Amino acid sequence: MDSIPTIQLANDHTAIETLLEIQRNDPKKKKLRSKEFVIDDGKMTWRSWTMREQIYKKKNNGLSTQARGLFTTTVGSQHVVAVRGYDKFFNVLEVESTQWPDLMSKTRGPYEVTAKENGCIIFITALSKTKLVVTSKHSLPDPQDDPTAHGGVGYRWMIKHLESVSKTEADLASWIYDKKLTLVAELCDDQFEEHVLAYNEKESGLYLHGINYNTTLLHTLPSATVQQVAEHFGFHRTEFVKLETMEQVRKLSDEIEETGEFQGRPIEGVVIRCKRDEKDFFFKIKNDHYLLFREYREITKALLDVDKDTNQVSVKADVKPRCEYEKSIYYVSWVRERIVDHPEWFQDYKKNKGIIDVRERFERFWQTADLKQLKGDPVCGIAQAKR
Repeated sequence: MDSIPTIQLANDHTAIETLLEIQRNDPKKKKLRSKEFVIDDGKMTWRSWTMREQIYKKKNNGLSTQARGLFTTTVGSQHVVAVRGYDKFFNVLEVESTQWPDLMSKTRGPYEVTAKENGCIIFITALSKTKLVVTSKHSLPDPQDDPTAHGGVGYRWMIKHLESVSKTEADLASWIYDKKLTLVAELCDDQFEEHVLAYNEKESGLYLHGINYNTTLLHTLPSATVQQVAEHFGFHRTEFVKLETMEQVRKLSDEIEETGEFQGRPIEGVVIRCKRDEKDFFFKIKNDHYLLFREYREITKALLDVDKDTNQVSVKADVKPRCEYEKSIYYVSWVRERIVDHPEWFQDYKKNKGIIDVRERFERFWQTADLKQLKGDPVCGIAQAKR
């Protein structure tokens, strides 16, 4: 804890001014956009930056930072970073830099493989030595503990975690403030919002998985240090393993593809942290089982129509979802029928409730039922099947 260095941060004024210039010259917001939030009882203004997803994939995209999750403000006449997420990182095989030959030849270990928890990202930083600010990727809640906002729920969980180890907001704030850090955590709380994988009451809360310095160039702390901080302040730890070679990473990737698990539990995937050109570099390995379950969710939301006034549930007749997975073709037919004969399962689906229950019902059907029970030809109900 005390050994974490306070580093000399880069002068980020020019980099942030470059973002502002791009925005001024990009009225159609093809590259990026930003939004201002007034905080600290009107004393400060923070600007949240949102870059277009496809821009990150371009080698020379013109951005002065590759941060995904960035808030900036001004101190005097200088622009500074207030909140700093990770650099945007990609799945294996998704871009040139994450092809296996490129990873083999251009990255350096050790390779820290961390579990990718299945929730929404939360940032925690210090406004002063006594006050913390908790945000989602692009938004600040108002009030800070707003129970309907991701950042607000994150703040409430943070207070619970601190209380569990007899600490206060000021204890964490004073530690963050001096070092100018952003804590990066995953909010996993099915009572607030379901995603794809289930978290019971004991597993719910904030999983601390990163600590970044507040500067435009990514400078992140090792996973072992992150775990120590999590334990000290009462957060859930994010599990990781350290591998020495990319060959070991690839073997692990094959195991995840086969089992859908990491260290004995279902996961969304894993994030690998290493060095490239002597800088911090991340890439991820997605779990195909998870991607299938996520496709179920997106298919259901595409097909589902819920009347805002009456809450009546129906099927959008003119929608034909696109399926990447063969099993999803049958899910389309099954879920169309269930929306009709069991509308109560779907009344809160678009509020991210009931996602796991519906999926598990289909999985039980898949294991025990005759697919001929499905009406008509399943292929007729989809736009295209790629697999």
